[in-house]
Amino acid sequence: MDSMQTNMLHLMGLDETMKMVTKNVFSSLPDAPVSLHAPLAFAAAARPPRDGVDRTGALPVGILCDILSRLPARDAARTSALSTRWRRLWRSVPLVLADAHLKHTGPSPPPVSEIDQVDGLGGVLRRAVDGTRDVASAVSRALAAHPGPFRSVHVTCTRMDAHHAELALWLQLLAAKGVQELVLVHQASKLDAGVRLPATLFRCSSLTCLYIGFLRFPDVATIQRAGAFPHLRELGLCSLVMGVRDLALLLDRCPVLENLEIVGHRELVRLRVASHSLRCVELCESVVEEITVEHAARLERLMFWEICGVGGVIDEDGCSINMCTKIKIGHAPNLRFLGFLVPGMHQLNIGNTIIKAGTKVSPKNMVRSVRVLGIQVKLFNHNEVKMLPIFLRCFPNVETLYIQCETTIHKPPGMLNPKFLQQTGPIDCLQKHIKKVIIREFRVHRSELDFVKFIAERGQVLEKIVIVLAQSYSSSADRLRSSMRTFMASVKLANEDCKVIVCESPFPSDGTAWCFQGAFNMSKDPFDVSQCSNSGASCRAA
Repeated sequence: MDSMQTNMLHLMGLDETMKMVTKNVFSSLPDAPVSLHAPLAFAAAARPPRDGVDRTGALPVGILCDILSRLPARDAARTSALSTRWRRLWRSVPLVLADAHLKHTGPSPPPVSEIDQVDGLGGVLRRAVDGTRDVASAVSRALAAHPGPFRSVHVTCTRMDAHHAELALWLQLLAAKGVQELVLVHQASKLDAGVRLPATLFRCSSLTCLYIGFLRFPDVATIQRAGAFPHLRELGLCSLVMGVRDLALLLDRCPVLENLEIVGHRELVRLRVASHSLRCVELCESVVEEITVEHAARLERLMFWEICGVGGVIDEDGCSINMCTKIKIGHAPNLRFLGFLVPGMHQLNIGNTIIKAGTKVSPKNMVRSVRVLGIQVKLFNHNEVKMLPIFLRCFPNVETLYIQCETTIHKPPGMLNPKFLQQTGPIDCLQKHIKKVIIREFRVHRSELDFVKFIAERGQVLEKIVIVLAQSYSSSADRLRSSMRTFMASVKLANEDCKVIVCESPFPSDGTAWCFQGAFNMSKDPFDVSQCSNSGASCRAA
């Protein structure tokens, strides 16, 4: 989330819950492909050529169009005042529009110039972005002025409950002029029923990327079968009011969808993955009854974080009692990344087997393709800890293991059950395949130290144990490094070359399980947030 979005949260006067939800939603959005911040370009523009020759204007048309495609809409429109040649060019370049770039912060606009009168189309857009303090009106005028197509449109700074008519108009224009990327987020001040999204959205058949947030989804069942997204490859559903049936029908109308993100869903989620195209599924901060992977030949990443199960209660220790989310894994031969499994809440089904305490793992209930596994666990809770060896046996080829430590306010953490440590039998992946273990939110509790000892004494090919301190412990990092060296000296390492690294949390406050946008970069480990930027742009970049 950039500074503009962070400041917006304070200006909107949101309560703490809404601030958290809004921050998470905006963190999950892709950045606009252009930026207002280009200091090098500004510096060059401030120095006119000494001989007065317009060398930029003499460049080939293809290069000029590429330059225009990298400018915010208001700057691209202003180039129409440079010359007749520029005036023709900007119309032919696919528009990139972000309403955050249209906010007028300068003096009152100048009167219509003679150039504006000559250049009707360019002048309309230029006056739209320069001459109004109403962002919604600026968006309407910009969309109407440009002939299309639209490469990217981001509308995230507008209260759509006050602009129903404009919202309907925008979608009509976007559908007619061919929008490729659309980010449409209502600037909500509270979690209410939300603004109903017009069904016109389904006419935007040219979309390849779609994110929508804080809106009520149209009733998909009432939309004609012709309404579909045949080219959509990336879909983000952010704090939507949307039923189980509508979600299923929507996914059915995205035949080439590769990336799916669901954040802060405001209805019960029951997700069925039966797709020949999906590669990455992210599901966060939602109430989830079931995730079923039936047939997903290309699925590489199944990621979930802070998803609550149905039924049951939360006790005073923060532990879930009889709360359950079913995670069913069927045919997913390319699944490489899975997490974060919660032993106390997630009921793992592999094939036709329910994985529970006492389950004897066999080849029929293993997923051999998984290489990176994430588990979120209370290491002091015996019922959760006893599931760890069973989960690990289900994924025998894991090479990187992430452990997200949890704690509670009321119950002091203790030691792992000694019998558990002594009686745990061989774990194939720990002995033969796991090379790296990352333990996050580490608080140096006795149960956490016992777990470090457990894996270090069994990891025969283990090369590295990375301990990421909880944010509140980062100020004592040097002292804790010394303590860990003393502790590890008493541990009999299965691999004497194994290194233990203690590092501070990369976040100023509570961290995240992964970078939302970085998860779509298939060349990187999505759970490695050590180099994650706040915006996620660097994580997504190749």
